Amino acid sequence: MRDESPSSRVAACLAGGTLAFCLAPTGVAVAFPLLDPSNQSSLATGAPLGAPSGVDLPAQDAKGLQTQGKLIGRTPASSGIGWSIIPRLTIQEMLTDNALEVKSPRRFDASTVFAPGIAINADTPRIQMRFDYQPNLIIHAINGPLNALTQQLNLTGLITVIPDLAYVDVRGLSGVQSRLGGLANSGSVGSASTSVVNTGNLSSAGAYGGSTGTQGLNRQNQVQTSSFGISPYLLRQFGDYGTGKLGASVNASRYSTLSGFASAPFPIGGTNGQSLLTTEQIAQFTTGNFLGKIQDTLSVNLSQSSIRSDAVAAGTTVTTFGTSGVFGTGTTVSAGTPATSSTSRREVINNQISYALNRTFTLLGAIGHEHIQYSQSSFPAINGITWSAGITVTPDPDSSLTLTYGHRNGGNSFAANGRYAFSARTALSFDYSETIGTQLENLQRQLNGTVIAANGQAIDARTGGPQFLATNGLGVQNGLFRFRTFNTSLQSVFPRDTLTATLTWSEQGSLSGATGSTEFKTIALAWVHELTPDMTLSSGLSYSLIRRPGGSGNDNSFSGAVSLQYAVSPSTALNARYSFFDRISGIPGYSMYENILLVGITKQF
Repeated sequence: MRDESPSSRVAACLAGGTLAFCLAPTGVAVAFPLLDPSNQSSLATGAPLGAPSGVDLPAQDAKGLQTQGKLIGRTPASSGIGWSIIPRLTIQEMLTDNALEVKSPRRFDASTVFAPGIAINADTPRIQMRFDYQPNLIIHAINGPLNALTQQLNLTGLITVIPDLAYVDVRGLSGVQSRLGGLANSGSVGSASTSVVNTGNLSSAGAYGGSTGTQGLNRQNQVQTSSFGISPYLLRQFGDYGTGKLGASVNASRYSTLSGFASAPFPIGGTNGQSLLTTEQIAQFTTGNFLGKIQDTLSVNLSQSSIRSDAVAAGTTVTTFGTSGVFGTGTTVSAGTPATSSTSRREVINNQISYALNRTFTLLGAIGHEHIQYSQSSFPAINGITWSAGITVTPDPDSSLTLTYGHRNGGNSFAANGRYAFSARTALSFDYSETIGTQLENLQRQLNGTVIAANGQAIDARTGGPQFLATNGLGVQNGLFRFRTFNTSLQSVFPRDTLTATLTWSEQGSLSGATGSTEFKTIALAWVHELTPDMTLSSGLSYSLIRRPGGSGNDNSFSGAVSLQYAVSPSTALNARYSFFDRISGIPGYSMYENILLVGITKQF
């Protein structure tokens, strides 16, 4: 039963308002993780959408949520499980009518996919971790030059060194994405792999590229993207006076095309890529209950980045939009370009105040100063006052909506995020942010706002919505950009069905001398249906549009897939999937369509 006393209502209001305010998108692409023990229990950590807290569900609703939690992998890890280490092996046979993924010549091929994997869950007094790693080896029967070994990895972890004082946050990400982007619901950065290890069931995603697949992607169009970070920090509560935080972090990231047969899961190797090394220092103090309905957070954040772009060898084929290079099909460079290096730094001081009007509304306000500078860039340094104002609305314990407007990153912008539970079955998540930085800086920012769901899927820690959709869609491009991104997801969970609709819009405008911007839009619909307790039917449709500067190279793409999975035992599943992909592109030779049939088996050990 919920405690409805006045004191508990004020405390809940302050906690909710402070959490939403401290985690509201500020537009600052910092590398330090958003999560720590002072807020982790209040965030969206992978529970089924719409699952309420603090109330008992009717038996039918509870059974439906439990069943769908197994199917879609959104149930959190069991409390106190200790260590769970489950290796697995997936073997699949794949038939395609367009192995080269070109308009012509269309060539049939049969391929074998070997995908060993391991999932590690830890829930102990000292370590909380979710780790899922799966290399994907694809061997073509006819087109041997397309053979490749790519990597899929998702990791978040918290190590308690000294209880109530010293902690270490670790997180990592590795996956493939398109060089040119604009692919309908494709790319595996942040995607789940195969298994739902902590429920005893296997998902219907299939191994190769997860549920979104890698349709429209082969070795000629794949970029391996990776990011890893470690953040030691001190966190101490000083009674009712407040909580102090002092920490540092190091984050290394890279994207690159495959050089040779295999790609590394770490940010090394490859060609035609970019590397980023970011260090950061943070100091923060948040007042406690002694100020009543008012809470104040003073933070100092300093970050330094080193950016290196690979040399482009003579004879390399690239495509350019505006004046920024995009590695893909296009013009052959007659004279190579040397590697380039640059640095950036950010110094941000911010003071945030929240005032709880009542249990539903919390007013937000902040003022501070920022200094942002990039070397070797025509973009002038940002040096000035920052401010923001907004409101958090908390209509019920399972819903929170935050909207702010202010001056940051050298301009005025909105920021919003929220999660609204219409009922125990249906919930909506959304997020809108505006940031500046390189693509890898934007990747680091998203990774540090991520938690890993039970099936290995990377989701937004604040809303529970999908993460990295725009990353997979925009394609790879060097330079400095202003990003505007909106994500929203609506999910309904029924006893035997789960319906999901996802919409993403992102605009990437150049700040480093190029003209115009790249715009990406995608909408996806998915349906998961439990035919029997052992058999699951999954289907999905998605459409994407990418618009590049100058109107050249615009893409429209469509994909559809249907899959069937049969659980032979709690640790073994058979799966079959048919998918269709169609791309209409303004880039010469880039239009194509493809049919793929895939059958396989996954075994957990």
